[in-house]
Amino acid sequence: MEPNRSTDSRFDHLFKNLNDAVVEFVLVDGEPKILGINDAFCEVFGYDRESVNGESLNKLIVPPSKLEEAYQLDQRTGIGKSNAAVVERMTNEGKRTFLYRGVPYKDRYGFAIYSDITDEMQQKRHLDVLHRVLRHNLRNELTIIGGMADLICDQTDENKTREAATKIKDAASRLSNLSDEAQTIRQVLGEVASVRSIRLLPLAESVIEDCEDRFESAEITTDVSTGITVSANEKIKIALQSILDNAIRHNDSSDPQVHLSATICDSDTVEVTVVDNGPGIPKTQQQIITEDAEITSLKHGSGLGLWLSKWIVEACDGRIEIETPEGGGSTVSFYLNAADATSH
Repeated sequence: MEPNRSTDSRFDHLFKNLNDAVVEFVLVDGEPKILGINDAFCEVFGYDRESVNGESLNKLIVPPSKLEEAYQLDQRTGIGKSNAAVVERMTNEGKRTFLYRGVPYKDRYGFAIYSDITDEMQQKRHLDVLHRVLRHNLRNELTIIGGMADLICDQTDENKTREAATKIKDAASRLSNLSDEAQTIRQVLGEVASVRSIRLLPLAESVIEDCEDRFESAEITTDVSTGITVSANEKIKIALQSILDNAIRHNDSSDPQVHLSATICDSDTVEVTVVDNGPGIPKTQQQIITEDAEITSLKHGSGLGLWLSKWIVEACDGRIEIETPEGGGSTVSFYLNAADATSH
């Protein structure tokens, strides 16, 4: 440890060498007046230290249409509250988008930190447009393919032709389902949900009722005690629904059966298990989901449902396990922290 270095000198070193633009200011009649800037600020906004000292930060870099927004942020700093927002500011390259963080210290003093996220935001907008266009066009084309396959089946008595048309329709249905799963993942991962105490039995009953409506031939049984609660967010319902859907949709048995159970492993953990009598989840796909094995052209999953479940469970500080017993079928289990039944 290097001796004889004061806290002030260490923070001064950090201030000067951060890659993000940083400005120190003091609020004078609610207006942030610049006390100092780092090298990154000079580079991003195109000002030198001598020319900006004592100047209004907002007049230098805030677009006129955003002055009220900046004023609201400054007010929070003035009463000692930290800020975080996505803002637009004028730079030497024109208007750019920043992640802004305001950090107050002492009375009326503060730091403003600007992280340029223009490229990331633009990429996100491009991906959003691409996703919407691709999904819309994919759904339309798959509807046409499915309709043509039905027409072929209706107008032919030739077995091979009918069989080929049926396979085309099934493939279109799988692609349509994959598109729906991708949309669900996009929505779920784009939202932040808080963890709370959730009772499992009402959740399980709701999920089972939905699956029974969609899969009339499947036999779904359950064994979930009334008092079992878990620490999770509302998205855990989507995870459970996805696992049940996967167990039934890919079940090639003439009598598809699924059993949902929940047990308290110990005082801190709840195990939720879905067992089916289907063909089983291939070992390579299990490794990709549970062991983070590399995805290759020969090792990949056929759907996104298990990925969605894995990400939701892990966001609740849980884990997921997959087994294929020797007797056949699949067992998908996820483990969540137990919660106080009185706190939901």
